[in-house]
Amino acid sequence: MVAAWVRKTGDNQKYPFIILDKKIARIFVYSVEGELVGDAPALLGMSAGDILPDGIAGKPLSKIPEKDRITQAGRFFARKGYDNHDKVVLWVDFPTQLAIHEVVNVPGQRRLERLNSPTPKDNRVSWGCINVPVVFFQTSLMGTLSSGKGYVYILPELLPVGDYFGIKE
Repeated sequence: MVAAWVRKTGDNQKYPFIILDKKIARIFVYSVEGELVGDAPALLGMSAGDILPDGIAGKPLSKIPEKDRITQAGRFFARKGYDNHDKVVLWVDFPTQLAIHEVVNVPGQRRLERLNSPTPKDNRVSWGCINVPVVFFQTSLMGTLSSGKGYVYILPELLPVGDYFGIKE
């Protein structure tokens, strides 16, 4: 529904775009014209939620309770950048430190196994960022966003998608 709406309305403003469906923990990358380029499983914030609680931005990760470690929904103009380890990321929302990046190997969290599992039930493990397979990030995602810019639509999981984005069918 969202991809068709973006194509129909030109909401992506001639940029490639990404749709993250949190309910199925899957990310989809589209060309400027709205053609599907690729998709992959994604790891998401530990807790379900669509709206980032007030006061989270700028807090040290250790001070954010698990219930607030969500991947917020929304429409974002994303830009390529670097994290504090000089790794390439796609900054979805820099002020809240929301990024899409290559899967990070955190001891004891089995993130690679979670990405490869047949169900999205175990894909909630991050502090809120979106972790994707390395090859997908480097080729499908960053290859399509060759200018380093594009729109990201993170679908809500608790609120109706059409209402959230103002989509009228």
